[in-house]
Amino acid sequence: MEKLEQTSKKVHENGGHFGSEKHIKGEFHFEGSPMFTAELSSEKAKFILGADEPGVLGGQGTHATPLNYLMMGVMSCFASTVAIQAAKRGVRLNKLNFTGHLYYDIGPVVEDSNFPIIKSIKIDVESDKDIRDILIASRKACPALYAMINPIPTEIAQI
Repeated sequence: MEKLEQTSKKVHENGGHFGSEKHIKGEFHFEGSPMFTAELSSEKAKFILGADEPGVLGGQGTHATPLNYLMMGVMSCFASTVAIQAAKRGVRLNKLNFTGHLYYDIGPVVEDSNFPIIKSIKIDVESDKDIRDILIASRKACPALYAMINPIPTEIAQI
């Protein structure tokens, strides 16, 4: 809570803002597995992650898929947000488990169409307390869910 309070103070001093950036560089590999690697970094470490496509999309299927990472990112961000929102409200949780469900169609990946690729995402939350109000607040406060729910200006440029 001490770190959160310090961050909250900085946000308050900056009129509700605390700008941040994330930059990741990756490489597609035409042979072998993983098909894609990227170096990620945290405050204290750097590490390499690899992703593979499933066999039906030409991958080897030996590493997690990009959509696995998408769901992991959304779920881990939402889990952290729920924990933060609970702590802010003085709710002490002893159990907090998440199961993510991603429903999608890979048809548009291999054939030109206007069908939506991602159909829906569902996150089931299991807790030892009734946290429905915290889940509502967390849905609003989670950066990854925000990215999924709201259109974000996206630029793709060859450099």
